[in-house]
Amino acid sequence: MGKTYRTLVLKYDLLRLPPEEAGKITALLRVQEEFRKWAAEWAKSGGKEPPPERPLKYFAERFIHGAKSLDWLREIKKNGTEVRGAKPPLIFDAQLRLNNERDVGRGVLIDLPRREVRIRKWGGGTIMLQFTDKAVEWVLARTREGGKLALAAVWVGRSKRNHAVRLYVALVFKREAAPIKLERLLVIDFNALHHGISWAVVEEGRILKKGVLRPDVSKILHLQKVSAKLDRACAENDERCGEAMAVKSRIWRLLREWEDEAVKELIWMARKRKAVVVVDIPDDETMKKLKESNYKAEKKVFLNFGRIRRRLQGLAEWYGIPYREERLYSTICPRCGGKMSVLPDRRVRCACGFEAHRDEVPFRWAQKRFPDLITPSFSSSSAVLRITAPAGFGLSVRAAFAAYRPRRAFAPPRMPPS
Repeated sequence: MGKTYRTLVLKYDLLRLPPEEAGKITALLRVQEEFRKWAAEWAKSGGKEPPPERPLKYFAERFIHGAKSLDWLREIKKNGTEVRGAKPPLIFDAQLRLNNERDVGRGVLIDLPRREVRIRKWGGGTIMLQFTDKAVEWVLARTREGGKLALAAVWVGRSKRNHAVRLYVALVFKREAAPIKLERLLVIDFNALHHGISWAVVEEGRILKKGVLRPDVSKILHLQKVSAKLDRACAENDERCGEAMAVKSRIWRLLREWEDEAVKELIWMARKRKAVVVVDIPDDETMKKLKESNYKAEKKVFLNFGRIRRRLQGLAEWYGIPYREERLYSTICPRCGGKMSVLPDRRVRCACGFEAHRDEVPFRWAQKRFPDLITPSFSSSSAVLRITAPAGFGLSVRAAFAAYRPRRAFAPPRMPPS
């Protein structure tokens, strides 16, 4: 399968940094903006713009190397048209110190014994940051799996949730993922998440095991109602807006934590069963119509599959498991191919006599198409850099470029007094 990537993203609120470190961020931001200006010109020239002077030359060389190995130029120019607003990060070479190895002077040093991150070579001294115990556990887990620190990316940007300005440090690990001998299918059927994620382990001719993974729907719906009340109160009294934001953050965390555990369980099952991961996800147009319809507002949060989808794909690739997305019908009869009628309680019935729960129909289609689906069909993104949060969520380079874009223009952040 070749090289696969996972990335740990560390997030630092600028106002919580020690004053001596926070005072360096404004200078780092200037370097970042100057580098992005050069990168934009480089993209316009089709990759012919010469490297700038130091310290930008250091970042330009690594950016160009990344453009060749990760196809970043294609991300910036699609169909020959420049994509405006692409904001690449500052790319550093990096070293991971597990014990007391010699410091070889790379741009970013991850010192696990001292729980430190050191950012250097950007022309403004060394930025010292804390490395949490949770991050240490994540890094050690990746090294035990054969992963090695390949590079680090650093940028200053706004949080998508609350627009707070943060310093981000992304640590990219890579490993050689050896192909596995495939024997089964792990078929995953995505529905609105309050109905759960249905899964089944399929062999040719039979279904070995099946189940449903579902978040705490009642708790999330309760919090959605609380959030709606607080939103109305916020419109009349600004003091309630903080409470509304806190409840929305709690809903987001609950879904995120459930997605983490669900993906880990599914990938563990695929590894254990030596199975190709076959995912049936509703098409984007269908989901768009649902979100724009009179679908219950409090349930629309369950229609977002993007993050769990990226996480599932990224983790499958890291462990060398083939991942493919296939359309497996839920209302077309797997026995005769006829259109089935929909019954109460999410059941379907065909005129030929076939009847089942609609979430199980894709499993029957997987049985029928087993010889085709068991054939490896690795995702085309298996060799691209992936950005993941501390708990390990996947994001492709295409989405990563969007993450590097500030949601709005902003001035250099105000630093706390030193």
